[in-house]
Amino acid sequence: MFDPTPSSGASAPAPTTLTYRGILVLFLPLAATSTMMSVSTPIINAGLARLPHPETNLAAFGLAFALSILLESPVFALQQAVVAWYGGTGRIRPYLSFALGLGLLMMGVEALIVFTPAAPFILERLMGADRELTRPAVLALQAAIVFPPLVAVRNALQGVLIGRRSAGPIAWGTALRLVSLAALVFLVVPRLAWMGPAAGMGALAVAVAVEMVYVAVVTGRTPEQAGVSSPAQEVGRSLGGRIAFLAPLAWTMALGTLTNPLINSFIARSRDPKIGLAVYTVVASLIWFMASSVLRYSTVTIALGTTRENLRRLKSFLWLYVGGVCALVLLITLTPAAGILLRRVIGLSPELAARARFPLALLSLQPLIAGFIAYNQGVLTRFARTKAVGVGSVSRAVAILGLGVLGLILGVRGELLGGVLLGAAFTAELTTLVLLRRALRARAARPAPASRA
Repeated sequence: MFDPTPSSGASAPAPTTLTYRGILVLFLPLAATSTMMSVSTPIINAGLARLPHPETNLAAFGLAFALSILLESPVFALQQAVVAWYGGTGRIRPYLSFALGLGLLMMGVEALIVFTPAAPFILERLMGADRELTRPAVLALQAAIVFPPLVAVRNALQGVLIGRRSAGPIAWGTALRLVSLAALVFLVVPRLAWMGPAAGMGALAVAVAVEMVYVAVVTGRTPEQAGVSSPAQEVGRSLGGRIAFLAPLAWTMALGTLTNPLINSFIARSRDPKIGLAVYTVVASLIWFMASSVLRYSTVTIALGTTRENLRRLKSFLWLYVGGVCALVLLITLTPAAGILLRRVIGLSPELAARARFPLALLSLQPLIAGFIAYNQGVLTRFARTKAVGVGSVSRAVAILGLGVLGLILGVRGELLGGVLLGAAFTAELTTLVLLRRALRARAARPAPASRA
């Protein structure tokens, strides 16, 4: 039942043994895509910082962007889901229709929030925004209303391309988005200075639309590949199966977007919260950037983990890759290079840089943990065990809540508390996923009960 081997059948192609080169061809464009995606917000921030009232613009956009990402987060799971359902061959229209339907549904949910008093309530009462920031933030949220269908269809098309073993166009599409975004932010947004954050959000929406159109054109020209069937493909044949399959992944994405806000809420209640939040924000952004390239490894595992041997090859490649990344991170965090990075590059004061050194070193192995979380999520998703993926994300939230309360009781300083919570949360998630995989494997290995004569 939980056996990573192709199902028997006369039409099933013989599975091929992976090489490191084969993994790199699919992985490197996706790794580049993840890294490039982290540049979108700094581009918009750079544009807004040059407008009148930069503090208000930046703060309002940050609030709106965080809430928008949360509201549309369920559609982020579509890329992994379509890779698992599609497998490289077959009809793609049902999956695109499903993605568009989900995107329109989330757009309707978002409209009920951003065009009603619910948005100001969330911004002011739950997120702590001043009333001065509420109006521009709400306008930006209203400009972001088109994101769910755009992102849903784009992610589904990207899933089809990955199923066809063609990840290069995904990276080129992301690069095209960044170029379009930069052109709009620096040439058009200044002419709409009165709109501020809403103009920045609109520019991002147009850039995503350009990316989606490019990916759609390339998908239409990309040939299908011989696929190997998997349990996920069987589940994805029906609408009910797709919903049940996707729901835990969507839940995982939603909890993922809440990770840093949840940690920030504990830091805000710690000793010297302003410095704690400032230092943790810098440390977390650096760690996420260093780990960004492995975040798509779940998708690679879904697409290429067709046999036990291929899964072993994917795991050994991951050890080599994240081992090198962690060695580089350790070389930075445990040497004087950390001080140079924090003071000369980031621009922190000597005091803040000194307080950031230990949390940064504490999280040096985060790329390794994030990589193996992605690998285990990919294995479980390919074999239609997405509920286990959802349980793993819950364990991450539970770890943050439990240790956060304990840290406040013990009076741990904010930036150290943030580092501990981030590291412990992902360690708890990885441990949960590994234990669940072992339990599922053991259950699948049990002999079936003998039938009565």
